[in-house]
Amino acid sequence: MRKLTWAGLTDVGRKRTENEDAYVVDPELGVYVVCDGMGGHASGEVASAMTTEEMHAFFVNRLNGDLSLPYPGEPGATVGELTLSNAVQHANDKVYVAAMRDTKLEGMGTTVVSLIEHEDGFILAHVGDSRIYRFRDNSLEQVTRDHSLLNHKIDLGELTSQEEIDNFKHGNVIVRAIGLKDYVRPETAIHERVIGDIFLLCSDGLSDMVDDWSLENVLEANQDDLEEATRILVRMANDRGGKDNITVVLVRVDDEGEEAYGEEADYEYQEGDYEEEQEEEPGPPSRLRDESTQPARKAFVEDDTQEAPAVSSPSFKEFTEEDDARTAPHSPVFAWGDEDEDEPPQNAATRPAPRPQPPAPRPQPPQDMRRRTAPTEDLPSIIIDDDDDEPTYRKR
Repeated sequence: MRKLTWAGLTDVGRKRTENEDAYVVDPELGVYVVCDGMGGHASGEVASAMTTEEMHAFFVNRLNGDLSLPYPGEPGATVGELTLSNAVQHANDKVYVAAMRDTKLEGMGTTVVSLIEHEDGFILAHVGDSRIYRFRDNSLEQVTRDHSLLNHKIDLGELTSQEEIDNFKHGNVIVRAIGLKDYVRPETAIHERVIGDIFLLCSDGLSDMVDDWSLENVLEANQDDLEEATRILVRMANDRGGKDNITVVLVRVDDEGEEAYGEEADYEYQEGDYEEEQEEEPGPPSRLRDESTQPARKAFVEDDTQEAPAVSSPSFKEFTEEDDARTAPHSPVFAWGDEDEDEPPQNAATRPAPRPQPPAPRPQPPQDMRRRTAPTEDLPSIIIDDDDDEPTYRKR
């Protein structure tokens, strides 16, 4: 029997006056989404809330028979990846159009990380610097890669040493976000389904404040109590400064093995029984066994004409300068001031950045749904995001 256990928590933090994070969880559809809004005033909250709502509505519509996939995907993408990518792009359209219609919302945007159940695995998608981690065998691994200016320069070969990376002044700027252009390219990956795995979806209000080692230790000590783990993680982020809103969603794989064949499981064998069994013709599996191996409801309903994709190992698609040019913002957006920091690049604002690591060598909603709504030269234009150390607040 397939089973997922989840817990989620969001908090305004110690420095902000409003919570611009949002998340949505629908266990029946197998949809889990976390967003970190940006834009100042009310717009960041609007962007994150709208993205969670529209992504969820996309999967509800598929369940109700709308199997259309109008947006292009990556070459070679599986049906699952294409579907989740379409959900993200659908939400991007809604946020972009809303900002175009209302001048008060101009420039709003949000990051997004999402996970859906599909076949014998999970599909992941993200835009921006919110993250997904996977905890397996008491070891934590980040399975998304931040869409940051720092990582972009590393990919271009402009930063090659750890010293250059550490001294880069604008590592806390992101280069992709939902809602700032009429097209966005989410990055997708497929992960196998392994009993005991815990996926951690979070905004950078957690990952910037709490290092990976601490995250790993909390999950190891509380892997049987996800509610407590979320509370501890949020408290740790606040104790270490709480400079931004904090959102945590944990999803644990609690699948059970095949159940026994009715009363035969408790039968005590007598001498001679084994030989008797060997002579019998094997019968069909019991009804109990058939039911225990039925897959849970998928995050979407597939078109019967489409071939079901096989689950592959996690992979990330390389992005090109042409791709980033398509996803760059259409105009300068917004910034929070910080007099103590160096002047950022034009059209950019900063947010606290974790110590980066160089990449590998380049070669009708259900009742139990929960919602909390809370260029330079060849480089892409910069998407503006939240400030870090001492933000100047804008009241709504």
